Amino acid sequence: MKVLGIVGGAKRDGNTVRLVEEVLAGAKEVGHETILLKLVDIQIGHLGDRNGETTFPKDGFDEIKPYIESMDALVLGAPIWFSTVDSRTHVFIQRLYYYSRYYSEENKSRWPEGAKAVNVITYGDDDPHIYDSVLAWLKDSERRWGMKNIECIVAENTGERPVNARMGLLKRARDIGKKL
Repeated sequence: MKVLGIVGGAKRDGNTVRLVEEVLAGAKEVGHETILLKLVDIQIGHLGDRNGETTFPKDGFDEIKPYIESMDALVLGAPIWFSTVDSRTHVFIQRLYYYSRYYSEENKSRWPEGAKAVNVITYGDDDPHIYDSVLAWLKDSERRWGMKNIECIVAENTGERPVNARMGLLKRARDIGKKL
């Protein structure tokens, strides 16, 4: 199985990255092939419009496509900023329109139907349910793409309680990776 980790946000080594790495480590432990891509290192532009037709910029999304098209599972990590996923993750999700049947049946056929999904969100608020609506949106998006959501990992209050100090949460992330 090929497990693709995508992490949004501006930090290369933050709480979100750490949790996604742990899920991938669990997947690797049981023999799955894993890759981690950090959106901070990949320039992805917004969709455009030319004469009523959707246009795609020539950018780093092209280097991600082979990983998307061959994945069996996606581990999507997003820090929450201003009550939603960070801007890099949001643009990445919007760019998945490339695989929409509304854009192209040929491109739609490249999407790995039935892939598994794990969502990882991190944020500073101490309420573990304050962003349940964001998780619902992510799960609904995955359902529309024909994916099966396996699990969601929530790390609240990461400013005061960094992920590296939460052994139970790290173990849970690794165990989820093993179950993929």
